[in-house]
Amino acid sequence: MSYETLDTIADSYIPVLLVLFVAGLAFKIYQSRTNFRTAITHIGFLSGLLVMSYGLMFFDNAMQLWPALGLDYSTHTAVALSLVFALCVSFPSQWKVFVISILLYALLMLHQRYHSILDIISTSVVIGFFSFLLFNVVVKKRKPELLPNNVP
Repeated sequence: MSYETLDTIADSYIPVLLVLFVAGLAFKIYQSRTNFRTAITHIGFLSGLLVMSYGLMFFDNAMQLWPALGLDYSTHTAVALSLVFALCVSFPSQWKVFVISILLYALLMLHQRYHSILDIISTSVVIGFFSFLLFNVVVKKRKPELLPNNVP
């Protein structure tokens, strides 16, 4: 495939994840498998993740932390990973599909030379850490009754 075709695929990944999240929650509400309060909690979790991802981008632009290490904060990775985390929490039975998709996206970013492997890993570690904290505050500790059955 051409660079342009792969670029189009990469550009569509994040919007597709967002559509899957919104449509999936809407479908769960419609099927009465999720109440509105649970959906709002999951939307709040995703919103917090996205604010964190873009907030870190602005923080890095101001403080130049990644460039000081010879790296580049990967907003692509941060936002995609935020959506994948939210999808995994909201639809835990499909977590393998979401994990495979983010790994393929990372490979595509490497192939397209958007970011280096260290850019992707360093961004993922920081986003993963803050996502874990946010999950414990928004989903797990505040609303333990909203957790899917298989989340400890």
